[in-house]
Amino acid sequence: MKSRDDGEFFAGQQKRETEKEDLNRDIRDLQLLSSTISHEIKAPVRAIDGYARIFMEDYCDKTDEEGLSLISNIRGICKETLSMIDKLLEYARLSGVEPVKETVNLQKMIRDVFTQLAAGYKSKNRPVLKFQEEIPFVLCDGTFLRQVMMNIISNALKFSADGKETVITAGFHQENGEDVFYIRDNGVGFDMEYSQSLFGMFQRMHTSDEFEGSGLGLSIVKKLIQAMGGRVWITGEVGKGACVYFTLPPANILK
Repeated sequence: MKSRDDGEFFAGQQKRETEKEDLNRDIRDLQLLSSTISHEIKAPVRAIDGYARIFMEDYCDKTDEEGLSLISNIRGICKETLSMIDKLLEYARLSGVEPVKETVNLQKMIRDVFTQLAAGYKSKNRPVLKFQEEIPFVLCDGTFLRQVMMNIISNALKFSADGKETVITAGFHQENGEDVFYIRDNGVGFDMEYSQSLFGMFQRMHTSDEFEGSGLGLSIVKKLIQAMGGRVWITGEVGKGACVYFTLPPANILK
């Protein structure tokens, strides 16, 4: 019996080692790809944007409105492409980073990130941040968590830019016996039929003409939350807003 148990243990250990080697190889391949993307793709896109900018500066008085509009569209496409490449590089970089643990004042982090992002918010009404409940300190990777907050709050501001007062609500409560953090907005919302697909890479609910973005934000959020031992999900309703929920391991919530 003992021999059989030992055999199963070593077989399981070997399987885990193989999976770890496969994962490390995938991470190295992803990092190599990101380096290639950075050097071989970003440079030509920047060059195209540079030539388009020079054309607009030197020949704007010799080009009709339609021509200027076409050049402007080229620059817009370059900007979107560079933004998407940066998100891909960020995704690849984070794939090879092990999270560390440190004490984080999450409520202060949310307030700081909101203040930073709201400063560039284009609206007649200044966005408002509310805390529904007191948010506890947490033990996690501060860099990871700040990136999560940046992506969630920037989405909340972006998808609330429709003229009405933007209210973002952050909180912490128990749901089915589990401690849950959440950030809710009162923006355009979405159809719950598509809630799961929103965490996939390049998944967008709106066109770039409606809202800018790469479709990678929530994918990065999911990767980082899972790396810290939690899970994340989103709910929403068309015209009423969306709410992103996430958890962290109970031992990492410092009540």
